[in-house]
Amino acid sequence: MVGGDRRAIAFLGSCPSLEEELYSGQIRNDQELLARARELGASLQVSDGREKVWRSGDVLVGEVAEISLHLERRRRVYLVPGLHLIVDISGGEAMITGRGRAGCIILGNRFTQRLAGEEIGRANGRVNEQLIKSILEKAGEMTASVSQEHTVLKCNATMPDPEKALLSALKEDCKKSGWRLCGPQ
Repeated sequence: MVGGDRRAIAFLGSCPSLEEELYSGQIRNDQELLARARELGASLQVSDGREKVWRSGDVLVGEVAEISLHLERRRRVYLVPGLHLIVDISGGEAMITGRGRAGCIILGNRFTQRLAGEEIGRANGRVNEQLIKSILEKAGEMTASVSQEHTVLKCNATMPDPEKALLSALKEDCKKSGWRLCGPQ
């Protein structure tokens, strides 16, 4: 199972203090975000149309990205029942940085990771679709860095070779996006 919100925030220029306040959960809603940006003389664009989770055949994919005028970094998780890959993408290169049994993997900013960790702890580690939806809804209510809309996807497919399915989805993404797959596979 994978879930993600749809918020994309593009900082048009450097404003580390605003980014810190936003991604630590200090800025609670869009009005506060826009007011604080004006106060700091920062320019940004906010939209809620970016899909951060999708299917690639029977593989679920989730992505967090940091994109600015000078930088583009992405972290993706590729999931099938029982197995995952974590891939870092930067400078046109993709590298597998983690792999293992699918447990619970939380990508996102510090605030969202902390909230998810607390909610999963309260659920005694039992992660299900309703819990993921609840975490995303709560995050959307508590911080401007997460949209009110979200997507949760599930996959129950059993595969004869899950590792091969994950690598195949990754290689297809690399081909489609023009990334070079580096490092051990």
